Amino acid sequence: LDNMLANVPNSGQSDNSGEGIALVRASAASYLDSITFLDKDRLPATEYWADYASRGGIYLMDNTSRPNVIFTPAFMLRLGLTESDWTQLFPDKPYDEVGFYVNGSHVSGNQKNITCKNGYLHIADEVVRPLQNMADVMASHRQTSLFNQLMDKFSAPYYDEALHLSVQNYYGNAYASDTVFVKRYFNDNGVGACLQTPDKKDIPSTQMLYFDPSYNTMNMPTDMAMMLVPSNEAMENYWNSDRGKFLRSVYPTWNDVPMDVLSKFMKNHQLKSFVGSLPHEWSKLSDQKGFLLHLTPEDIDQSILACNGMVYLTNRVFPPIDYQCAYGPTLTSPITKVMKVAIDDNDWLKFHLYLRSLENQYNLLVPTDEAMKTYREPISWALWATEGVDKREIWSFKQIGEKIYADVYAVNEDGSQGAFKQTLGSSQADQNKIMNRLNDIIDMHIIVADNETEPLSGFIDEGNLQYALTKGGTILRVEGEGGATIVHGGGDDECGLPGANIEGGTDNIYFTENSHTFFIDKLLQDPFKSVYAVLKEKPEFDEFFSLLLGDPSVFAYFQEDKEVQAIFDQNTTEQSSGIGQIVTSFNNYRYTVLVPTNEAVRQAFSEDANLWTWNQISNEEDPALKKEKCLYLLNFLRYHFIDGIVPVAGNHFAKDYDTAARDKNNQFVKIRVEANGDQIRFGQTASVLTEDPSLYNILTRDYIVNNKDPQKATDILASSRAVIHLVDKAINYQQMGK
Repeated sequence: LDNMLANVPNSGQSDNSGEGIALVRASAASYLDSITFLDKDRLPATEYWADYASRGGIYLMDNTSRPNVIFTPAFMLRLGLTESDWTQLFPDKPYDEVGFYVNGSHVSGNQKNITCKNGYLHIADEVVRPLQNMADVMASHRQTSLFNQLMDKFSAPYYDEALHLSVQNYYGNAYASDTVFVKRYFNDNGVGACLQTPDKKDIPSTQMLYFDPSYNTMNMPTDMAMMLVPSNEAMENYWNSDRGKFLRSVYPTWNDVPMDVLSKFMKNHQLKSFVGSLPHEWSKLSDQKGFLLHLTPEDIDQSILACNGMVYLTNRVFPPIDYQCAYGPTLTSPITKVMKVAIDDNDWLKFHLYLRSLENQYNLLVPTDEAMKTYREPISWALWATEGVDKREIWSFKQIGEKIYADVYAVNEDGSQGAFKQTLGSSQADQNKIMNRLNDIIDMHIIVADNETEPLSGFIDEGNLQYALTKGGTILRVEGEGGATIVHGGGDDECGLPGANIEGGTDNIYFTENSHTFFIDKLLQDPFKSVYAVLKEKPEFDEFFSLLLGDPSVFAYFQEDKEVQAIFDQNTTEQSSGIGQIVTSFNNYRYTVLVPTNEAVRQAFSEDANLWTWNQISNEEDPALKKEKCLYLLNFLRYHFIDGIVPVAGNHFAKDYDTAARDKNNQFVKIRVEANGDQIRFGQTASVLTEDPSLYNILTRDYIVNNKDPQKATDILASSRAVIHLVDKAINYQQMGK
């Protein structure tokens, strides 16, 4: 009876014992019924087929029988397949809630369940023909020949001795002098998996499909697969668009795209479940990685039912998230192999997961492989810049297989590359060290472009930014626009080195769905000097710096009092330490440090009797008064340390920021910042002095490393970036509040 066609006996289903869940049924047809000869002109142009092309062709057959696909009212009701769904799937066939369909042939309600002595007869409106599988559907449509040609790159002919003997037994001598092969597609999908080449070599996972479109019994009896097959026109339109530039600029044609890159594209057009992909679900339909496909009825030119799935011929392509997002261009470029491996790393760094977010917009700066050969290793350079310990190193990164190695060089006195020391990368400890630095590098080469609350956010090539805030918290100085954009890291400026140019100008700017991606000719570096080191070296900062140093006797007196904490300390523990003196209120974030002029500091003390010098506090014998004046001075100083990095950058905004000072309720005291082009005012009274470029927009970095002796450290554990400005006034918020 027709109501039994949708049932699965002994299914183990908890409800209805498997009623109404069957879609695909085995038929009496045999895989031996059809053997096809494929002449040389129709063979895929790959190494696995070349030998048979020279012989004039090859005999092919399926290794599984082709089942029937049956749409019954019970199945459609159970599945929730609506009349609107049906019209999208089969626009030329009427929706029927009483009759059913077998391979697209209709059995009306009054022509089913006709009782015979030996069974039941269902009279179809037309001959029920066996369906092609999805591979055959693609191959039989001229308008999808390009996509089919690319699918065939993942196929090979396989000899199966058992099948060959079955053919000999079934056909007698008809194929006595010929061998019949099975065409399979490389995939790792369960029972239909094809994991090795015909000569028994393992196929890399990066060169596989999600499933074999020629495997007839996939997911039966309760489901089948689904494929989106773009037309030749859709494929060419994508190739020639801005989105396809990263492919087009490297490969002459689609056929030249390597298997590991092409696999991502082909797999994104495969969905393993037809049942989970009905038209009414398309608005939330995701690819296998969970990203929306944004499939609409307007994308479909034709729907074709196959014995193992539904094939939709489409008028657009559905590129994978890897093609759409910021790092897509690195997948194909021959000059960014190091960054490709680093960004695509799935075990350590996982930046590709961050950069896949299509809800955000990014600038991704990608140093070329040549640029990655001149990395000034930050720990060694920071030790030199802050402590005068010259063990500087330059690392030259290189890609070998799926790993990154680094050749390590000493540094000459003038900062240039010196003698070779060693190669890092062969041990796990080496890889840990390399990944730590790559994490640091990539963090400062990503700029969020659409943060409306951040004045330093935007696309760097549009000419609107003088400074841009990176994901890691540092800021980059930006000049020019378009292909003439130049970007400077704080460490580059510190060492007097030129900035990074876009390699090849506009040819190496790529506009993806969520980014502007730039290939640059220099690796950008963070500052090596700490706040302490910068303040110490400039006489214009002397008065304020001496106050920040504090008085050892006062801090010794209050060493058990958690409210009294020095501004600077090395923060040494059993497992970590700062490189030199670091700002104790910093916490792996980004900051602004305001330094009043020497005269402004002296004026602040002359105007406020409550503002005592460290010498006065040290000499005070009353413990309560001593602490009161100590905290008063510390809060005066800490108010000049602002949570948030605010360079003089031509911006216009007004915004409140937290400072390191705390009120009586232990809450951070806020400061108002108003920027008007090249003038910034802090707290209504203090303005940045911009006459001398060396006294404002000074970038620094305080490092914490993974050893109590920084010279023995291997990893950067944390760091805080800051910008330092000389300002014309000291801000005494405590006095203003009285």
